Amino acid sequence: MAENMNPGKVGRNWDDADVLPAVLSRDTEFVFRRMTEETLWAAQSGNGHRILDVGCGRGIDAASMAKKGGVLFGCEPSRVMLRKAKEYVQDAGERVRLVSSLAEGLPFPNNTFTRVVCKGAIDHFDNPEQAVLEMCRVASAMGKVVIAVANFESLSCVLGKKLNGLSRRFLRREIPRPHIWEIPVDHTFKFDYPAIIALANRHLRVEQIRGVSLLWGFPRWSKVLQAMPRALALIILRSLDKIASWHPAWSDVLIIAGRPVTKERWGDGEMGR
Repeated sequence: MAENMNPGKVGRNWDDADVLPAVLSRDTEFVFRRMTEETLWAAQSGNGHRILDVGCGRGIDAASMAKKGGVLFGCEPSRVMLRKAKEYVQDAGERVRLVSSLAEGLPFPNNTFTRVVCKGAIDHFDNPEQAVLEMCRVASAMGKVVIAVANFESLSCVLGKKLNGLSRRFLRREIPRPHIWEIPVDHTFKFDYPAIIALANRHLRVEQIRGVSLLWGFPRWSKVLQAMPRALALIILRSLDKIASWHPAWSDVLIIAGRPVTKERWGDGEMGR
């Protein structure tokens, strides 16, 4: 199971304004965009699909899927983020039904959704295992669950820790923060490739494992990219992203998609929460 870092951090007043930098570096902008693209591609939302976005945040992804013809629901425990989501989807002119809820106790009947999406949120939950069980419960037998999460044992994290160790040993100082391998204070769990694969295999018949981006946050990497012409930086980022797709364990973000295995074991009848 993923390592529990900060239990009890899920809050009704959590605000992503305290997390996101005012200006995104080129590698951060790239990884966020690719994470969204690959998550929504894995969901393959379209006309007639009933879709739940778990931990929907500002509602940006939910509005995007609604635009493709999906019937969208979003759940979010933070009152602050729900307010932002309502404003965003209203401005976007899309219909998304927003609900205040923890992922560990989704307020929907069994087999409600053809797609359940959770992007960048599962490592904020108090109980990821229970959250995945709930996602499987509300997904239909032929539905799909898609989970995207940061990999805190990525190549960038591993090399960054080694470089920091060398700096401490020979220069008697640490590399300037932020350190990409350190778990942010608003995260409750540390996920890496073995942990998310083990969690997914317990509850899903995994159909897709996708890695996104390499070297995000590696010391001084964003400065190197910023010094390049933008077109060249994008070519390098895309090339590294291709390597990440071939070797997900190295990647900065992991995306898992599959069908609920519990439906296969016990059928589509009542499943306990």
